[in-house]
Amino acid sequence: MNNTTDKKYMNKAIELAKNGKYRTHPNPLVGAVIVKNDKIISKGYHKRFRGKHAEREAIDKSKESLKGSTMYVTLEPCAHYGNTPPCVDAIIESKISRVVIASKDPNPLVNEKSINKLKDNGIDVTTGVCESDARELNKSFFYKFNHDKPYMRLKYGISIDGKIANQRKESKWITSEDSRTFVQSKRAEVNAILTTCNTVIDDNPYMNIREKKIKDLITNQPALIVLDAKMRIPVTSNIFKTKNRLVIIITDSKNTNNRPIKTYSENVVIKYVNTFNNGKVNLKDIYEIANTYDLNDILIECGNTFSRYLIKENAVDEFMLFVAPKIIGDKGYTFSGIDPVQRLKDKITLRISEIMPIKNDLYINLRKQ
Repeated sequence: MNNTTDKKYMNKAIELAKNGKYRTHPNPLVGAVIVKNDKIISKGYHKRFRGKHAEREAIDKSKESLKGSTMYVTLEPCAHYGNTPPCVDAIIESKISRVVIASKDPNPLVNEKSINKLKDNGIDVTTGVCESDARELNKSFFYKFNHDKPYMRLKYGISIDGKIANQRKESKWITSEDSRTFVQSKRAEVNAILTTCNTVIDDNPYMNIREKKIKDLITNQPALIVLDAKMRIPVTSNIFKTKNRLVIIITDSKNTNNRPIKTYSENVVIKYVNTFNNGKVNLKDIYEIANTYDLNDILIECGNTFSRYLIKENAVDEFMLFVAPKIIGDKGYTFSGIDPVQRLKDKITLRISEIMPIKNDLYINLRKQ
């Protein structure tokens, strides 16, 4: 088939993969379309973690012979036994003659192994079709293997002059209810939210997904990671009121305010680290703890003290700004918290990835250059 045809069917596979949104963590979103005689004869997508993979679902759903057909799949099929048997074996057994893959799997257990096995079994393989779109679909999955750390998203609601609060620290509400509802969908995209004890104490937020339409789609609430060096968060805080939600409290092993673990519900985990310095935790400790629990996509919701630390450490991979057409003034708190640059060449430059209106607000997504 020509490149235009391949792109057409791969785009259908990518759109299909999106149907698994919110439910596959920590696995990637994957879609598969099987075509024979220029006609789609079957399709499938990864519906939930530990569920059947997209390739097997498409193969099992087909009502006709797959011999001589072409499979379009957004990610290289798995080559190892995990929660399911290897998809590459199912493809070979089905007599599919050609496989078009958007992107190779970064997981070393898979990377190019399936591609080579397909070729060794006489199957024609094409890779790199709509690759950038497929990688964006699973950016945190790719990031984990390429950088050995979680993908970090920093979210703020700000005024048009960049403020998150006025000089009295009043911040409710700068952005609209529509923006706050949209934030719920962004929380559902990640498998963890990271915050600080100051944010919990000052705002007493739930930091969960409450919008019914979104809540009905998710398998689990995202885990919550809280930095609390001195264990100051009250046990009555709203963050502990979401049922069956993993809450990880990272605290200083030297603090003298240790509460008995039995004070918390069974879904609360206390992690002691010895790298707190002036109240700041070593980011590597956060990464290691997150990796232990397969939390590879983290949304950060915090005040500007912690965001300043993150920005100075170049730890933010994606900025999610909800901008309201309001002016707060010079004495307000900026979202970055960083000191003014003395020379323009020292500025931090980002790349705009997306701009989208949300009623009277504006959503701006920015990435590292």
